[in-house]
Formats: sequence, structure tokens, C-alpha cells
Amino acid sequence: MATNNIRYLYNAETGIELIFCKNSTISYPLHNHVSVLTIGIILDGSVVLTINQEARIYQPNKTFVIFPYVPHSISAHDSYTLLSLCIDKDVINNVDVTTIQKHITLLLIQALNIGKINQYQILQLLNRLDEIAVSSEWQLKKHTLYIHNLKKQLELYPECKLTVDEMAQNAFISKYHFIRSFKAEVGLTPHQFQIQNRIRKAQRLIHKTETITEVALTTGFCDQSHFIKQFEKYVGLPPLAYKSSSGTI
Repeated sequence: MATNNIRYLYNAETGIELIFCKNSTISYPLHNHVSVLTIGIILDGSVVLTINQEARIYQPNKTFVIFPYVPHSISAHDSYTLLSLCIDKDVINNVDVTTIQKHITLLLIQALNIGKINQYQILQLLNRLDEIAVSSEWQLKKHTLYIHNLKKQLELYPECKLTVDEMAQNAFISKYHFIRSFKAEVGLTPHQFQIQNRIRKAQRLIHKTETITEVALTTGFCDQSHFIKQFEKYVGLPPLAYKSSSGTI
């Protein structure tokens, strides 16, 4: 029976995160990882990963890469066990490679010690990381200026009460043209991107704030039940379960 057991290991110094999903049956809707590079490896079962409308099946010991801002979805036809290494693009750009490898290795060794992964799978992940370092795909797509500026604002201040109508007015274009243009360049609608960034900020705040209500209000949600529903949709766990399943090193 699937248990949807998710464990997060987080390196506080660099923000690099390791996510372990055991016997999960969760399917994730279309979303992106904003400024995060993700390298995943299937440990058991299989998933269907759809990127740029191309669906591929990934089975045990197969790795995949999801570059920042690339829209994708994950479908589960049965239970699966998955390990994901998540690295913020700012870490790649601002921290030397040796330091990055050191912190990633520490996370992977911790996963090895608690029986989450084996040595072969560690090598698979590290080899994929080396391939990415020289890949031209790592270069982020350039956006239209007004979309670039709005995207940056929504990443930094997703809690701002900014409606889609107001976003379009600020860009001096019609609402529907704005939505189409934003989705064509970013892969998500402005509202989807805004909600996703609110949830991402909530993940960072949840260990620093005493109550879920405070996290919800700080990230721009007026309704706590709506916040909990959206959090579980994008993260795979309710906020309190996420908080208790996360650890730092």
C-alpha cells in the first residue's frame, strides 16, 4: 500500500535540497521549479515525466534533469520511489564548483547512511551533474523586458496583492494578450506562476514561523484552507506534514 512518505534534507548554507519520495502515488500538475535545477533518479517503480509536451517513462536507476523555469508534469500510474537533488541557479552562478560538489556529496552521503540510496545511484547523480555543468541548456531563456521584470517581482515578492488585470495594465497591453504572452514565454499563466512562488516562499518560511496561519498571511493567502490546499497540490504534503518531514544539515 502506498504511503506517500516524503522526506526533505536541506543544506542551510547553500540551500541545496534532497527530496526523497517513498512509495508515492502523487501526480504533480503542470508547474516549473522557478530558479531551481532538479536532477532526479528513480529508485523503484516508474513515473511519466512530461517536458515540453514530450512524455517519457522513467524506471529504476534512470536519471532525469529539469532545468530552471521549464514547465513539466509528473504522472504516477502506480507507486514509485524517487530521489531529487534541487540546486538553486544562484548557487551555480555564485558558488565555486568544488564547494557545490562538497555540499552535494554531504547530502548524498547522509542519504546513503540512512539507507535512502546506494553508491551506484550516488555516482549516477554526480555523473549527471558533471554533464550539466558543460551543457548549453543551462543558459536561461531571455524574456521580453516587461515579462522579465514581472517574473522577477513575482519571485521576490509573490505575496503582493497584484491581480492579473493590474499586471496587464502595468505592461500596457490587454489582459488576454498579456496572459498568452506570459504563458508562451514562461510556460505557466501569471496566476499559476504567482501561486507557485507563494508556495515556494512558504516552504522557506515554514521553519521560521510559529503557526501555519502566519505563513499563509505572510505569503499572500487570505484563506488558510486555500493555502493548505495549494501547498499540498504543489509540494505533495500538507504544510504541517512538510514541516515535520524536513531536516537540515
